Amino acid sequence: MFIVALAYLAFVSLALPPSMLGVVWPSMRLSFGQPLSAAGLVPPVGVVAGLVSTSLAPYIVKRIGVGRLLALGTFLSVASLGVSAMSTTMWQFLGSVVLGGLAAGAVDTTLNVFAARRFGPRRINMMHASYGLGAAVSPLIVTAVIVSGLSWRWSYVIVLALQLVVAVTFSVTWKRWDVPVPERATTSTSTARVWGADSVLGMVMVAVQNGIESAMAIWAFTYLTGLGVSTAVAGGLASGYWLTLVVGRVGFGSLAERIGAWKVMALAVGLLLAAAVLVNVEMPIPAMAAVLLFGVAAAPMYPLLVLTTAERTSPEVADRVIGFQAAASSIGSAITPGLIGLAIGYQLRAFGLSIAALC
Repeated sequence: MFIVALAYLAFVSLALPPSMLGVVWPSMRLSFGQPLSAAGLVPPVGVVAGLVSTSLAPYIVKRIGVGRLLALGTFLSVASLGVSAMSTTMWQFLGSVVLGGLAAGAVDTTLNVFAARRFGPRRINMMHASYGLGAAVSPLIVTAVIVSGLSWRWSYVIVLALQLVVAVTFSVTWKRWDVPVPERATTSTSTARVWGADSVLGMVMVAVQNGIESAMAIWAFTYLTGLGVSTAVAGGLASGYWLTLVVGRVGFGSLAERIGAWKVMALAVGLLLAAAVLVNVEMPIPAMAAVLLFGVAAAPMYPLLVLTTAERTSPEVADRVIGFQAAASSIGSAITPGLIGLAIGYQLRAFGLSIAALC
């Protein structure tokens, strides 16, 4: 049970650094002498670094074990936050983003592989729900620092201290992560293909799901206000979106324990389609309902796709496929918000508005 709790804590910590950027950037950019638009450079750099480490993580685990990789990954994240706090130029900060991306990709993939082997639907959904908690807490830390009149750098120091606790915990418990796992029933090695149709379909689904999740987090407020929803209500729904992700993962995880992961994923796909219909009605009430429904529907997809990887592919290649799915999730999160932004811009122009006018 201790390892389960630590996995949850690790996912909370994974969400802290990337979720800070939106709130900290207006203050940070002044220190770097950068325009507001320069924030767009940051996510792609982190994504590329994450793609490298997610692809390599399964091979590194075979050499040093799960526990050591988790400890090294979280200490690398601590180093990244330290560089961020001390950065005086944009290039130095982007260097810290590279370190953070490498750390996050390795830890994310390794924990997902570990959870797919050891956790059931409820626990793996709870682990991913923990990410939503971290994503909600991080902006509050930055806001508290800025409101207190302190430098934005202190927000990174605070998150560094939290990450350090996790890193030290991983380093003193690394042996507990490397207990042999009972082998799954295996299929013939002739079917063990990393790039088989089932593997690729799973990667595409993960990319789509995480793309939707990220796009809604970024654009929900802008889209709702563009349809005439008040700032207070739109802001509350944008925040509530993260809550629906957490609640959805907790609720659907328990449901999957009773009726099975595949039935829950089928239900979630149906809800995603319903949300897509509502968001295209282009009226305030359906749009508000769509934001919350997207959160609930997207919630169980990624964790359950991770959990069922061995069923869809084969136990021999499951760990590698999970790594590629993590990479696909980063790609979806990086690309989809831009595509959705173009679609929103087209729709808002139909109302005589523009995204620039709303931001």
